[in-house]
Amino acid sequence: MEGAETQTPLVCPGHTRGVVQVSFSHPTPDGVFLISACLDGKPMLRRGDTGDWVGTFEGHKGAVWSARLDRPALRAATGSADFSARLWDALTGDQLHDFNCGHVVKSVDFSPDSHQLLCSGKFKKLKVFDLEKLAPVAELEGHTVGVKSALFLPCGTKAISGGEDKTLRVWDLKSNTQIKTVEVQKEITSMQLSYDGEIVTVTAGTQVHFWGTKELDMIKSLDCPIVNPTLGGSAKVKDITSASLSPDRRRFIAGGPADQAWPDPWVHVFNFENGEEIECNKGHHGHVWDVAFAPDGETYASGADDGTIRIWTTEPGKHDDSKTSSE
Repeated sequence: MEGAETQTPLVCPGHTRGVVQVSFSHPTPDGVFLISACLDGKPMLRRGDTGDWVGTFEGHKGAVWSARLDRPALRAATGSADFSARLWDALTGDQLHDFNCGHVVKSVDFSPDSHQLLCSGKFKKLKVFDLEKLAPVAELEGHTVGVKSALFLPCGTKAISGGEDKTLRVWDLKSNTQIKTVEVQKEITSMQLSYDGEIVTVTAGTQVHFWGTKELDMIKSLDCPIVNPTLGGSAKVKDITSASLSPDRRRFIAGGPADQAWPDPWVHVFNFENGEEIECNKGHHGHVWDVAFAPDGETYASGADDGTIRIWTTEPGKHDDSKTSSE
């Protein structure tokens, strides 16, 4: 296997339950930041380069499934099993507002201009809130079951969503109508927008789909079954939980599965051209829920059921002198 050199990642402790989402900010004058959503109900903010703890957003009464930073990394948004999406001051940690969504919130996303918040989840709809007026703007109906992820597209006037109904849906936010659907083989478990805004990486079953935001169409689909090294390659995982495309589009990372029968504690690296696995990073002690590349493409983060975040490098050995971040 190419690039199979063992590396020691930065380990970021602090959470007490599974880390289900990790998300880097865009570059800011103060650097890049990393926010995490966790089943312990306490999302955390860290430095993106060192993993050092910055603060904890406290107030949710249930598991937090999604956490994002706005473009300047001045505000954070979180979605929770307590039926709320919350807006936070990322500098002070103070809660700015609580949006009641009526059911479990699985995904939150800021609009490109940071003026709106898009929420989705078990309520089967997409809800858009105005962050200046702190009021609802729209509800988009069409999904028949829970929505796992919903993202603004770079134009700010369209959104994309997917979930348990095995359908990728594109929405026009000016008319609040559904303008396109793409069916996939299994439920959509994650979606992630590239930093240049041109590609959405979608996971569904063993497949990773790359969807173009300009063409509004599928660019490429790769079948990437994850093989358990301890089983001699005889068993393949059915579902990938998440994937992230590197900024240079040469590779993508994947984690999974969310399967208690066989937790997969590795972070897998695949070749973007042909889907071949080129690296397997061992370190977590529970299945990997989410993965994300940093904006510079030099590092990537993973969040797992062991309650830790690990920051890996595309250059093995880079972190060997500093193995654990501070809290």
